Amino acid sequence: MRIRFAGLVFGVFGLMIVSACAHASLTVVESVPLETNLAVSGVQDTQSAWLELIGSAKSTIDLEEFYVNNGDSLTPVLNALQDAANRGVQIRLLTDSQFYQTYTANENAIAALPNTQFKTIDFSKSGGIMHAKYFVVDGKSAYVGSANFDWLALSHIHEVGVKVYDAQIASGLESVFNLDWNVGNEHFVSFKTQLAGILTTPALQLFASPTNDLPSGMSPTLNALLGLINNARHSLKIQMYEYATTLYQSSTRFEALDQALRNAAGRGVQVEMIVDKTALKAGSSDLKSLAKVPNLKIKVITIPQWSGGPLQYARVAHSKYLIADDQTIWIGSENWTGDYFTSSRNVGVITTDQGALSSLEQIFTQVSNSGYTTAP
Repeated sequence: MRIRFAGLVFGVFGLMIVSACAHASLTVVESVPLETNLAVSGVQDTQSAWLELIGSAKSTIDLEEFYVNNGDSLTPVLNALQDAANRGVQIRLLTDSQFYQTYTANENAIAALPNTQFKTIDFSKSGGIMHAKYFVVDGKSAYVGSANFDWLALSHIHEVGVKVYDAQIASGLESVFNLDWNVGNEHFVSFKTQLAGILTTPALQLFASPTNDLPSGMSPTLNALLGLINNARHSLKIQMYEYATTLYQSSTRFEALDQALRNAAGRGVQVEMIVDKTALKAGSSDLKSLAKVPNLKIKVITIPQWSGGPLQYARVAHSKYLIADDQTIWIGSENWTGDYFTSSRNVGVITTDQGALSSLEQIFTQVSNSGYTTAP
């Protein structure tokens, strides 16, 4: 019997996992809030990228997601997962244990599919959350980005990610997934797993957080970002959901990225940063201080409300990416506050792929010139 999902709605960096990239295919994808002018012609939307990847699955799909929130535009994706499970694809879903209490029905619906296993993982003992948003198909292809497995992330939030067809990157992601899966439903502990096939070609690189809990051979995201910023020669373009120089709900200082940006501007690098209005909750003084630095320009984006009525946890720009010197890009899931690097699981990629670079440049320009941005 066939069961369709209904719309359940609730409110130069050291060792790294690197692809030789000879046969890699990398595509930037985005989600654009309905009734906005943020779409970039030719850039694939997140939902169709997810449907393409899941529809191609022949043997396995492993999803590590912050949470699952079904409804509207996510329902076809969950139906595609059901189709995959029904044709014998082995599915594993891993989500954050703290958020499971809110999204129990959604996640249990996936867990009820045939050929499917489900676990949660608790990062609270390290003071963090399982914040990653990625999945791997057949050990050969993957999605990595800022979009949660949430219908709002597909229709009412600005998100940026990458669709990757590359076995080396997929293998690196699987190593992160398996590390977390092995402690899922129990507690978060720090341990290592050994990876084979570490390469040295920097065309496409995989990084992750937190700094102290990574598979052997994988470098932390924070080191990679500091490397990009510290080596920038003429420009840095950044879009970020949140930015602050303290840890979440704490007075503990986290100034590594802030100081690196100031240093870059001080040596003449033109730094442009766009943050969502949400960043003003904790980072208002930080952003206003940065905006006073010569060569450093800050914009705040406010997505207008939807004509269909207010939506909780939506109508925001949730994307997280950096463009360095119009040559190298990072796309990931870390907000730029300390906790996301020091205590929470996140993943991202750095690449010099020219097609991805071109798409991301267009996205940044579209957001910057959209008319939704103001000074902090």
